[in-house]
Amino acid sequence: MFGDRLRNLRKENNVSQEQLGDLCQVAKTTISNWENNVTQPPLEIVTKLAEYFNVTTDYLLGFNQDDLDKIAKLKSACQEAGLMAGQDFTLEEFEKAMMVVETLRKKDGEPEKKN
Repeated sequence: MFGDRLRNLRKENNVSQEQLGDLCQVAKTTISNWENNVTQPPLEIVTKLAEYFNVTTDYLLGFNQDDLDKIAKLKSACQEAGLMAGQDFTLEEFEKAMMVVETLRKKDGEPEKKN
């Protein structure tokens, strides 16, 4: 999702991969990898891209309000359980949290099993 949105924003704004690479101080191939969902940028760069294209980081990352609510609940639970390194998720913790959110999203779409 991130890569598709980045590519669309870049093309809509007539920005080349080289120009975006200069902005983010990365190679054109790195931009290509982001757009093809091979890799994802660090959160600092996601913020820079959101500011540059005048969109939210949530939009770039493909979140909706339900996802954000689940992340907030998960973050609170992780903090209470002492499972977070700091006040905010590290990139690795964030990726793990997103896997949990995706699992919850799938589970919410399935009918409840009766015992």
